Amino acid sequence: MRLPRPRRWRFPSRRRADEVAVPPAWRSIGVLVTFAVAGGAIAIGLPVEGSRDVVAVEAGPGASETGPGPDGGGRSTTTPLGDRADLPGDQPALECAAGRNGGDTDTGVTASEIKLGATVVDSGIGASFLRDARYGMLAVVNQVNRAGGICGRTLRLSLVDDGWDFQRGQAFIRSLVEEENVFALLVVPSSEGLKAASSSGYFEREQVPVVGSDGMLVHQYTDPFIWPVAASTLSTMHVMAKHAFDEFGATKFGIVYEHDYHFGIEGAFAFNAAVKRLTGDDIPGYSNPLHDPRCQEQFCGIRSGQDSYATQIQTFNSSCGCDFVALLLEPETALVWMGGGGLQPSESVHMGGVQPLFTRHFAEGCAKACDGLWLWTGFHPPIGSNLGRPGIARFVEDIKRTRETADYTNTFVQGAYVGATLLVQALRAVGPLLTRERLMAELDRTLLRTSLTDPLRWSPGSHFANVRMRAYSIQYKGRFNGWRDERTSVRDPWVGKDIPPE
Repeated sequence: MRLPRPRRWRFPSRRRADEVAVPPAWRSIGVLVTFAVAGGAIAIGLPVEGSRDVVAVEAGPGASETGPGPDGGGRSTTTPLGDRADLPGDQPALECAAGRNGGDTDTGVTASEIKLGATVVDSGIGASFLRDARYGMLAVVNQVNRAGGICGRTLRLSLVDDGWDFQRGQAFIRSLVEEENVFALLVVPSSEGLKAASSSGYFEREQVPVVGSDGMLVHQYTDPFIWPVAASTLSTMHVMAKHAFDEFGATKFGIVYEHDYHFGIEGAFAFNAAVKRLTGDDIPGYSNPLHDPRCQEQFCGIRSGQDSYATQIQTFNSSCGCDFVALLLEPETALVWMGGGGLQPSESVHMGGVQPLFTRHFAEGCAKACDGLWLWTGFHPPIGSNLGRPGIARFVEDIKRTRETADYTNTFVQGAYVGATLLVQALRAVGPLLTRERLMAELDRTLLRTSLTDPLRWSPGSHFANVRMRAYSIQYKGRFNGWRDERTSVRDPWVGKDIPPE
């Protein structure tokens, strides 16, 4: 018997921007290939821009509901129902088991399945650091489904490539919610479309949660329907400026950022605000990156995807008597900039890079030009001594099992894995009577402990859970020689501050 739909959970209204209406281009579907994965079946779409990729992993034979969790824990997933007032008076007690879980308890939930969706980036410039994020999600989904699902329900995840385009991404999110009827959105690695949907108030209107987003844009932290697991770009820029000032004695700051993506705009604004707070002055050449992006003096905004930045490099290098430079770039643009003669790390010029640059592809491609470049991350990356930690070793094993060639050192793969782990923990805590309202209430009182991060906690009105970052420097000795742990851990001293006005 279908349970009555719960009341809609509403937050105070917010100012909403106009939505962008885009035809659902994902109707042009990529080719699907089906193959066996560890006792289950998985359908993977070949990467086609704008393609729809439906992933469903079936539980293997003899799977147990009390198997290990995504981070290797062994606690039982059979959980109490919680507040019995949620149950109709004539409804028999539900149990966390197939056939006794209440059936169709909300949109996207049946007796045997929970439908989830996400936009990913398999094409375009963002694919250089976001492409492998899907394997972080799939590693957790596969493991849960091999163990029989959650309360008898397996997870069905639909993935759609939006090419990191905000209009296409917003349209795909609407399609997942309104046509696919997903219960929740998982991680959503493609940040541009997620921002567009959040800014329009879409998730509040539809009462749809986004669980485990992997950071970058501030809307992920201020929207009460999104639960991020990664440190924000604002936190990254605050931490870099504060650490350089305190530890290196830096007073002459410079920055190179991409002005055609929101993570560049937000980060550049926050970095200048942090520098001004520390030194009393704007970065020389500063202009508002949202309304007047330019490359002048030590504040250099550039457009992504160009073949050369010779003019901007000359302008920046000639005026930058800097002792600290921040690189707020995605990998492909950063490779062109550094390979074209951009300033290199040295004893007199310290340099720091943001989380999108923490990939093996970038480190190997940048080579000697990036020797000594510090990269900051909100995770405990699976490198060096960290590999000896059981939970991190389990993460590496899970990623390799899902996709042997996936870059598990990529921070967005780690974020996707942690984000999916957050959803699984919350689903198990909610139990068989699964509704969006109950899930969101659970997320807002969750403490997540994983080996990949410090403990993360969310509460109503406070979704900045990950606010501490660590630095690892690129080592090049004739070839890329890995990252060195700089044994530096810095908490964002200005959490949630310096959001650029729109």
